[in-house]
Amino acid sequence: MPKAPGSVGSGTGGATVLKRNQVLDFFSFTPKALKLCFRPATSAEGANCDARRPCSTCVRSHKHARDHAQPGANLPERPECTFDEVATTETPSAPSDSPRNRFERLETRIKELEALLSQKEQTTSPDVNPPSSLPPSSIQNSPASIQSVPSNSRPGSASTMSFPSDLESLLSPSNLDVNAQAVPYFWNDNSHLIESESIRVDAPLPSSSTDVIWSHWPASLPHPELIRHLVDMFFLFHPHASRLFHRGTFIASLSYPSDHPDFPIAPVLHAICAVSAIYTAAGGPRTNAADFLYEGQFAQPDLPDTFAEQQATHAKETVEKYLNKGKHLVQCVQTYTLLTWYYWCHSKWVELFTCSGQSLRVAIPLGLNICPPFRSLHGSSPTMSIIPPPRTPIEDEIRRNTFWLAYAVDRQHGSGTGWALSLDDDDIAQVFPVTMEQFELGIPVNYNVRQWCHVREAVLYHPPDITDSFTLYIKSTMLLSFIKNFNNRYKIKSNLGRDEIPTKLDQLLASFRSSFPGNLKDPFRNGLVDTHLYTTFLTAHVTIILLHEPHANIDRANCTSAAKILESARAILELIYAVWSTNYDIGLLDYFCPFCWYLAGQCFGRFLRAAQDAACVQQINTLRAELDFVRMALSKMAERVPLSYRYHRMLDACIPEVSGPAAVHSSPAGGRPVSTATDQQLLGSVSQTSTNQPDMAVFLKINNLDPQP
Repeated sequence: MPKAPGSVGSGTGGATVLKRNQVLDFFSFTPKALKLCFRPATSAEGANCDARRPCSTCVRSHKHARDHAQPGANLPERPECTFDEVATTETPSAPSDSPRNRFERLETRIKELEALLSQKEQTTSPDVNPPSSLPPSSIQNSPASIQSVPSNSRPGSASTMSFPSDLESLLSPSNLDVNAQAVPYFWNDNSHLIESESIRVDAPLPSSSTDVIWSHWPASLPHPELIRHLVDMFFLFHPHASRLFHRGTFIASLSYPSDHPDFPIAPVLHAICAVSAIYTAAGGPRTNAADFLYEGQFAQPDLPDTFAEQQATHAKETVEKYLNKGKHLVQCVQTYTLLTWYYWCHSKWVELFTCSGQSLRVAIPLGLNICPPFRSLHGSSPTMSIIPPPRTPIEDEIRRNTFWLAYAVDRQHGSGTGWALSLDDDDIAQVFPVTMEQFELGIPVNYNVRQWCHVREAVLYHPPDITDSFTLYIKSTMLLSFIKNFNNRYKIKSNLGRDEIPTKLDQLLASFRSSFPGNLKDPFRNGLVDTHLYTTFLTAHVTIILLHEPHANIDRANCTSAAKILESARAILELIYAVWSTNYDIGLLDYFCPFCWYLAGQCFGRFLRAAQDAACVQQINTLRAELDFVRMALSKMAERVPLSYRYHRMLDACIPEVSGPAAVHSSPAGGRPVSTATDQQLLGSVSQTSTNQPDMAVFLKINNLDPQP
């Protein structure tokens, strides 16, 4: 191909040879990187050129000329298109292409722009001091100085932040590298990007001149960098974080100013800080329940509050202000749900019960317990919701997930107490959640294909398109509600002479375990631990124990209830073995798991006492090994979750009363105990000689609560 003479352009680095079919337009500056922008050039005929060799314009012109050529015309077989050929001998070290020359040109241009901007500011605001005259006190030195601004910020409005004066730092090779490690950014009112320092989990947050502090930042909130770090830990480790909030939307909302309508309210951020404190030491040392001699709520009132306790207190105080004003009511329910997780994790039973009830009571006037198709036939009837309908499918699913998570906590922690539930199932007319993929992408799902919670068959039928592990998790909590209501109302109905046999419930529980879809039958699939599915498997066995334990009579070898609770307890133990054999941190499991393990250990203690009375040495050794492994799992989880430590202590306290002092001894160093006796052999050889002590007495004793009024 013929070669045309190269075009020459002037620049700081020397002559720049441009391809004929490309024209340099400008360098576009963005906060994250520098990219070269081009606009299309034109051919010799003035038509647009697409930079092909030959270009499409020349090909079309040549084809048109050949199709309409006069007879005898001599036309070339190929189109004649001229373009520049880049020399192959050119090396990266050439002056025109070297990165150093490009950076020098950029720095020169930036300095020129800074000079022009300074002249403009001096012209418009001659009395404003230059940035260097700002007092040193304006530098951010600690999270306590919330109202401070960076010393190198340009003067202007108190609510406006700008680029730092050292713009060369943004142009360093590390920032231009697309493969460099990402660092958090915050945006200011003028949509300027400010780079914040990276955070180390095990060290205090560094002070930096590029820190961004909003002028309206709430005084009680931690430093913005610490907030962002704790939010990241929350979404990374908490099993329900990505269901209570839409992760992408929530992370994006943190980039708004603190007084922006879409910025999360302060109670939500306080509660997230309280919940996330067990996953990191950035906010201070984590609470270790084993360090306290007394586990009672008021045993050591003079101890200073931890970072998590301070944040939980702030969240509880501030959410009441929003609730009284009627603002951000859905976020208020989310705050109460977060607080229930915190109180549950730290075994604060009274606060958990009251806060869980508050979350559901607030959700009712918001209409979160019902779905839009359920409305009154009479037009003049009062509305079912005091808030406007959701604007997007994501907002709609966030409200639904918020209700179901509040419902799950109420059912799960209520299974361990004799207290009534906060909301009756007959008052709920809601559909089950969608899958995680549909929730993240905001895919709307028609109500005609979704499952309603009030349809009993929905617990056993799981459409694969709208079912995942979280859906099964919510359905398992409904089973807990069925068992709880049956046990609480059994005494009332029996007193009225209407004894009910839990045959239908028993069949429902057995069918639920066998109804899981094929892709949801293994919580350890592909080497990963599905926390929701693992908790669902535990719940399926716990419901059987809760249903049959009050009716179990170990005196009779053919007692069906006794056989079922022992079988379920050993099924729970198998799940403990399975998660123990992985490298998964069991401290990241759902807070309902330690209760399931504790309930299985209590069953082993009851059968151990019967085996001791019957002098069955073989069964005694087996049950002791199984009981010790449950205690060891609770102790391991207690390294992170104080609730597990409390259940470990409760199990140690009730075993001497149920199984005798000899049953409590050190946990095994490791390994899996081998069962040498089958369930039927054990039931046929042991007998119960003493009644089981009530759990509530142990609960009150361990928590230093006086049952007397």
